[in-house]
Amino acid sequence: AYTSAAAHAAFVQGNVIKLQCWARRIFAVRRVRALRAERARRTRAVLDKERRRRELAEKKRRREVESRVHPKSAKDFEVLYNGLETWRQQETIKINAANYSEPARLAALADLLDQEAALIQKIDRLQIAANEENRERRIVRLLDSMSSSKKWTVGKLGTVQVDTPHTIRARELKDLYHALNVPLVSVDERLQILLHIKYTVKEFDCNLTREIVELIDREGDLVSRGREARSMEGLRRRISNLFLQFIQTPEFNPEAALYQKFPDAGQSWKRDQAVYYCRSCTRYLASTEFYLSTTLTHLGKCKGCTTDENLATSRKDDSVYSDLLKLIRLQEFQRRAQSGVPADPHYNAMSLLQEADMRYLVERVWNRQSAVSGSRQLESLVLTRWAPHVELSPWNCILLTKAEAATHDRARAPEDQYSEEFVRKITQKHFAAKQHFAQLPAMEKYLRRTYVENGLGKMVPANTLSTSSF
Repeated sequence: AYTSAAAHAAFVQGNVIKLQCWARRIFAVRRVRALRAERARRTRAVLDKERRRRELAEKKRRREVESRVHPKSAKDFEVLYNGLETWRQQETIKINAANYSEPARLAALADLLDQEAALIQKIDRLQIAANEENRERRIVRLLDSMSSSKKWTVGKLGTVQVDTPHTIRARELKDLYHALNVPLVSVDERLQILLHIKYTVKEFDCNLTREIVELIDREGDLVSRGREARSMEGLRRRISNLFLQFIQTPEFNPEAALYQKFPDAGQSWKRDQAVYYCRSCTRYLASTEFYLSTTLTHLGKCKGCTTDENLATSRKDDSVYSDLLKLIRLQEFQRRAQSGVPADPHYNAMSLLQEADMRYLVERVWNRQSAVSGSRQLESLVLTRWAPHVELSPWNCILLTKAEAATHDRARAPEDQYSEEFVRKITQKHFAAKQHFAQLPAMEKYLRRTYVENGLGKMVPANTLSTSSF
């Protein structure tokens, strides 16, 4: 049949329109599917983030409850004493604000003092039990570490474990120590253990071994006479402590030399590590037993005296600042790794700061609040870089909430994001921080030079350095 040009053009145009409609429909379906997949992905990401946030919050809550119910570390007891001091201050304010007569107010304050003393006694009992438990745990961990096999990486063979004569000797001594402290053993088994230990220590002749042999003979005589084990607890503890001292002496156990805080610990004053004098307890201690700060000029009190003074007077809790310091160090390490810059955690400005420095930086410089919103929820605040392309330091940081920090980190330059007045205020805070931490750059330069001179992997720890080096 004859088809006119107009009819053919209309036919072609109609089919083209149909093809375009189907093609656009296919593209639209694909686009909708992609958008739905993206929405589902983002929804899952938001839900996963919220789930992780709840899990972390619940884990943190359980950890805080556990640290209060069963405190173990020094930080846990600092939290308890800080909570006690906060409670005492709140109760004192309530008593002073109430309409009590002067005798009634004094009686209420005296009753509050009695309650505080009772709570301190409970905390002290918990601390004694925790110290004993931590001591036993440290001893077990030390003996296990001494007796463990040496691990070496050998080419294609991977990790190879080798027992040396020193580790074998340490393992034998560890087994003897555990056998010596096993309760509820028969008389014959106890005498056999004591005899084995006696022959082990008699290989060496010194005051320590002679005292151990004397105590073992005394217990053997008492056991043979039928004395009860309960009446010999003090004697057995003395034997156990002296035998532990025997194990920790390098002359008797060569492997113990690797686990001393400094060479010839407790045997001579000739050692490589610096020794300092504590003005409070009047003892000479290694530099590792002192709290160091980037702003100190001399070492005053040791860690133990500083902790006791804090618990007795101010009762400050630095656990929040410790967590904040760990968080910013981790974030800075990850940021440097993602940017392709070699991330060396041994020396940089933030790795030298301590909890006391973080307390000064947050409370004195940033007034313990977000620079943008003024939020004072310390758990939600974080320090981040002020200039994104400059390493984090006390003079290149800003205290923000986590949401504000995420928005701040996405900006190319802070001057484009904030007003001129705000930038000027932050610059003043940076100047104050740089004035306070004036010797931090010199300390960092010294650590870099020491790191290079000693070779890679032989970095000198910051708490072994003398403050006179700077």
